[in-house]
Amino acid sequence: MSELLVVQDLTVTFPTTRGPVDVVRGVSFAVGRDETVGIVGESGSGKSMTSLAIMGLLPKGATTRGSIRLNGTELLGRPDRELRRLRGDQMSMIFQDPLSSLNPYYTVGLQIEEMYRAHRGGTRKAAREVAIRALGHVGLPEPERRVDYYPHQFSGGQRQRVMIAMALVCEPALLIADEPTTALDVTVQAQILRLLAGLQRESGTGLVFITHDLAVISSIATRVLVMRRGEQVEYGTAEQIFAEPEHEYTRMLLESIPRIDDSLDDPPHGSLIGSPDDEVIL
Repeated sequence: MSELLVVQDLTVTFPTTRGPVDVVRGVSFAVGRDETVGIVGESGSGKSMTSLAIMGLLPKGATTRGSIRLNGTELLGRPDRELRRLRGDQMSMIFQDPLSSLNPYYTVGLQIEEMYRAHRGGTRKAAREVAIRALGHVGLPEPERRVDYYPHQFSGGQRQRVMIAMALVCEPALLIADEPTTALDVTVQAQILRLLAGLQRESGTGLVFITHDLAVISSIATRVLVMRRGEQVEYGTAEQIFAEPEHEYTRMLLESIPRIDDSLDDPPHGSLIGSPDDEVIL
């Protein structure tokens, strides 16, 4: 498997009144093409900071050490101008709360069009057609009409589909999904996960899926990185992590997965969202 993204010994440091503080320390992992790597851990473990470092979106004053290579190109230390060209084109991100990520003053169509034209150019009319196709591709009904809707006119699950459409409109090689299903109910969560899996199979995109929910990761990831307090405590294949976890923290996370029947001997894989082949009405 060719490695699309390689992160080596990543450290993120924030300045504070008491001196510099490392919020991410020595994180290393890789993502192959058409592969899903899950990053799991409790709130404050450094998952989102790791993703923001990859995207070049860390707050002002933060510094990074180590290496982040996308398609063999080093990202750390590159000028903001170059990173802006890569964001949305070669790498995209789906944020946790689409309502706060989408601009409430503009229709979703205009926001998708802006993303597309920034990286691909073309006329406004052509970009609008692309936006309509993108909304239809993620399963939104009547995309020709809904392209002119504002974010508040969609449900939570529909807004997340809009975010996915926007993230994928330029067909990036790498997609980072930062807890995209946390605020959704279980049924909609399952739909979004299957949608991402289907789109990934079509495009061959490498996916980094960030969550605190190991039950979700168990059904989609090929490799898993477990983080705690800014450090990685375990990294390996999903089969290794779920069958024979080496770190006590990983075992605690696995034990926290809700079970319908504690007497079941089956592992927790997919226990909350069903199998990938289950039919879901979109």
